Amino acid sequence: MRKIRTYKTAIYTGVMLLLVGATSCKKEFLQVTPTQQINAKDAFSSPAKIQAAMTGIYDLTTFSGYTNNMILSADVKGNDVMIVSGAGNYNRFVAQYQFVETVNNGDAFTWWQYSYKVISNANQFVANIPDAPISDALKTEYLSEARALRAYTYFWLVRWFAQPYAVNPDALGVPILRKPLGPDETSPARDKVKDVYAFIIEDLKYAETNLPTAGRTSIYRMSVPAIQGMLARVYLNMGNWAEASRYAKLARAAKPLSTAAALLTGFNNPTTEWIYAINVRTDDNQGFLAVSSFYDPYDSGYSSFRVTDDFFNSFAANDERKKQFLVKNSPTAAASTGAYRRRGEGYLINKFDFTTTPANNQVLIRSSEMYLIEAEAEARLGNEPAAKQALLAIQQRAGVATVVSANTGNALIEEILLERNKELYGEGHKFFDLLRTKKGVDRTGSTVHWKIVNFPSGDNRLVSPIPQAELDANPVLKPQQNPGY
Repeated sequence: MRKIRTYKTAIYTGVMLLLVGATSCKKEFLQVTPTQQINAKDAFSSPAKIQAAMTGIYDLTTFSGYTNNMILSADVKGNDVMIVSGAGNYNRFVAQYQFVETVNNGDAFTWWQYSYKVISNANQFVANIPDAPISDALKTEYLSEARALRAYTYFWLVRWFAQPYAVNPDALGVPILRKPLGPDETSPARDKVKDVYAFIIEDLKYAETNLPTAGRTSIYRMSVPAIQGMLARVYLNMGNWAEASRYAKLARAAKPLSTAAALLTGFNNPTTEWIYAINVRTDDNQGFLAVSSFYDPYDSGYSSFRVTDDFFNSFAANDERKKQFLVKNSPTAAASTGAYRRRGEGYLINKFDFTTTPANNQVLIRSSEMYLIEAEAEARLGNEPAAKQALLAIQQRAGVATVVSANTGNALIEEILLERNKELYGEGHKFFDLLRTKKGVDRTGSTVHWKIVNFPSGDNRLVSPIPQAELDANPVLKPQQNPGY
């Protein structure tokens, strides 16, 4: 597969984005080129180079068009968040919001391209670590880390470019690469969704078993709790409720919920409940392409995202998280000037801080999500007492409940899903929740969305197109394009 094989011989050791100086338009950024890379064999010739190669894989995931973009795209494809209409959206995320992506969509191409860059670099570890000049223990550790990164990447890929597991596990997924491709090897075709999920689980289970816990406390690198959190997500998407609940409990065990006050500090620094995140530095950050930039309410960043009236009104008056919508007269104004402000089609959002620095760490997994996975999984298993206790932990922290829910059956499940919306908006979950619960995307009852769509579960428009550049480079994929493109 030529586009995939582009990355078969080099290990990336750094991708850095810098802001343009103060005289430039705030909506611009500069990419420093060329990307640093070294030959794959040379990358595994010393401990220092191996560490640099692993750092390079993580660095690939920080590219502005990749992880941040996928989080934001998943937000605007759901029903709770929208982008403003007109010039104020700078034509960013417009195609995703309107579900008018084409085979030449640059965002989808970047998701595909960078995913396979990460996968190809992880595969270099699988191929070369066994002969590296390091101890066997370190070999196992690096191999576990690489396989966890590969699994996490495939989870993004298969959800974007294939029908949900819950809809059709036998549908075409994405090509599985288990090792680096040689120059004369045949390019792989798309594997089935269920086979991609099996591969993801195989990698994560290996990493869970073999990645050491001692000394691995950084939330910015793969850890056993992070891997367990990913397994909880994977099993939730598969409808394996027992395993989803079990892994959610494991992932959150050493990560207690933060205080409610910590939810109002901007989400740019870790709290007790952060399990896995991207570390963003002042000298290496996404600038105006950060998640916080699009959610910024003060026009310090893109400031183009809003929440709908219905979503805003879903928060009770005493819900501490509703304060995430309080916006002051200006970033430096007194707190007493904070008010709920509606601008354009929806309400301004102050969940993420962009006024202090563009170097905002990006959280990817929190223990609050794990409580909600546990709650949903237990409810679907019929174990409602356990489900209600897990849900209560989130509702108590938000200040909206002191006793367990009185709901049962489907009403309880819907309450849990609503709690997911309120707790996790802005973190890239809503669209995928709609897909896995077979709800589709229906805005027909909305009076604020400026693009009304109605795509039922299984609709082709809920799946992204395989990029045309990939089809042109890889004839084996041409007959395997997703329907409708």
